[in-house]
Amino acid sequence: MKRRLLKGFVCAMLCVATLPALAQTNNGGGNNSGGNSGGNNNNNNRSSSGIRIDAAGLMTAVLPSDSDAALDHRRRTALARKSEAGDWTKPSECRKVSLNRLEEAYTAAKKAGQALPTDLTQLAGLQQIDYLFVLPESRDLVIAGPAEGCVPDAIGRMVGVESGRPALNLEDFCVIWRTLATAPVVGCSIDPEPARLAQLQKFLAQNSTAATINVVEQRFQMMPAILGPQNVSVTGVPADSHAGAVLVEADWRMKRISLGLENHRVKGLRSHLDMLTTAGGNSMQRWYFVPLYDELVKSQDGMTFAFRGQRAQLVSQEELTDASGTRSEAPTTRLSTTAFAKQFTKRFPDLAARSPVFAELQNLVDWTLVASLIRRDGLAEKVGWSVEVFSDPLQSDYTHGAAPRTVASLVNAKRAGNTVIGLVGGGVSIGQKRLLDAGAWQAENGQRLDGQRTTAVEGARSAAHPWWWD
Repeated sequence: MKRRLLKGFVCAMLCVATLPALAQTNNGGGNNSGGNSGGNNNNNNRSSSGIRIDAAGLMTAVLPSDSDAALDHRRRTALARKSEAGDWTKPSECRKVSLNRLEEAYTAAKKAGQALPTDLTQLAGLQQIDYLFVLPESRDLVIAGPAEGCVPDAIGRMVGVESGRPALNLEDFCVIWRTLATAPVVGCSIDPEPARLAQLQKFLAQNSTAATINVVEQRFQMMPAILGPQNVSVTGVPADSHAGAVLVEADWRMKRISLGLENHRVKGLRSHLDMLTTAGGNSMQRWYFVPLYDELVKSQDGMTFAFRGQRAQLVSQEELTDASGTRSEAPTTRLSTTAFAKQFTKRFPDLAARSPVFAELQNLVDWTLVASLIRRDGLAEKVGWSVEVFSDPLQSDYTHGAAPRTVASLVNAKRAGNTVIGLVGGGVSIGQKRLLDAGAWQAENGQRLDGQRTTAVEGARSAAHPWWWD
């Protein structure tokens, strides 16, 4: 019988995420435990992410086993019953959190030698920032959005009991706030060594001839070893912070999805490998996240801001690699590369609902936007807040985890007619993107923001927690 000869093809993929300045929480190093508001924040350690980092800095996946939404919800509900109750655990459509009074509560707890309660470290269960209010009359700088009680999920992330969405994290704000004072760009990248990339290019040139399917598949299996471990680097935010880990994990998980190596359980979200139907030459796909808000609105007096939208989108760019392993932008981007970015963006809200790390990425975008606005417009000064504690890493340090240094290259392949099409995982890079351009903001023309601000001002506060109210 005549053996059929196939031509092997590989797309070396560069996955990237570009966002404003961003960041993951780590309170697990004995920082705090217990609290008067249900649970403790020891759940916020490095194990509360979908990555594991060994002593040598090698990053691997720690993904929960598949389970349906109903089962996950029952688990969270059962865990919530065991937690100490507090009024912050009640759902709210628009919870208000005063950042400066939160700092006061944080400082008081630290000075008293008390463990930081979960309601404080998770901002009273706040899950998204929809508004930023400047209230000179009460000397408050307030963020507001939906909130609910939270418990650790299967791998330790603090998520909403009903929604399963991660709560905002105080350490992320402190890290991002300090980062924006000095770093114009925050990022992470996962990059192959140029020499290794050159070796891969040489291997592709020597092994792109027609061959049997077994030989072609063997070629693909050799490629990760040729490319070798890839270097992980984080800039701006500390590499050992929760913020840094969220960025790395989110982009790595996006890469795994594009390769078809992860069951994301989102209907209509196809892998890039599945989208490929023809070979078309070797190139590297560079995908990266950028902020995406449908609406950014500012009141006429500059005292109220409103944010709407899914917070993040994926965009694409192809790259070429020369014989020395040097990368450069390709003059064109193939349709499948662009199509994957578009459909990933379209399904991103569903993905964030299923995979908490992408919701944490959304939270980091919100924190970056808020911190940038506060710095640019001097909003803290307008309410007499010096941000002394949150600006000082000695007074508000984050829990230090292991910093990721390397990750193994990934490969996947499929048959398409008489061709074998494959993808090899490449790198991740995240840079800062402006959110404060004047053209991105709309001026409030009605009374909507005034009404929201009035509600924030008049909201009843509890003496037990004057830093948040509904």
